[in-house]
Amino acid sequence: MSPVASILAIVGWAVLTVGGYAMIASGDRRAWAREHGSRWTLWLGALTGVLIAVAAGSFSVWEQAGVYLLAVAGVLGYTAGATAAAGAAGLADAATSDGAPFARRVRAFWYASAVYFRGTRAAFALAFLAFALAAIVAGVSVNPVLRTIGSFSVGGAFACLTALAATGVFVPGSYDEGAAERVRATH
Repeated sequence: MSPVASILAIVGWAVLTVGGYAMIASGDRRAWAREHGSRWTLWLGALTGVLIAVAAGSFSVWEQAGVYLLAVAGVLGYTAGATAAAGAAGLADAATSDGAPFARRVRAFWYASAVYFRGTRAAFALAFLAFALAAIVAGVSVNPVLRTIGSFSVGGAFACLTALAATGVFVPGSYDEGAAERVRATH
């Protein structure tokens, strides 16, 4: 990977990660997403799936359009995941007190994202698929614009992995029964 491509990948990761954090950081957005996030996640996730299907069909006709659509699908899927994660964070906030230890709040978030906002993990996984396909297809291209989008997509794939890690996907037994009870009582 060239230095420019590496920088673009890092920029892609940073932009998506900071954007996802900004969406979750606001208490107002968390409260809104707790009420409406599941519906928006469903719609954005469905649109992401449709774009991936259209992109797969367009490769035989116009390769560039397929890469563009996959990159857009990745961004939409990531947005869907961040919306659902904001809803899960809002539910976890409601289930724990302000003075609760960080570990208790994280476990409540992991449980809420796994059980009540299932679209969180699915949307990030779908976005990862879109970014990975865009990066692979653009990686074999000689077109500089496609290679730029491919480098950004590598960063997007890493941002999806970061988001999946933040939702506890890679942590076995990521929540305990106490966290589950608190979230169930609030929901």
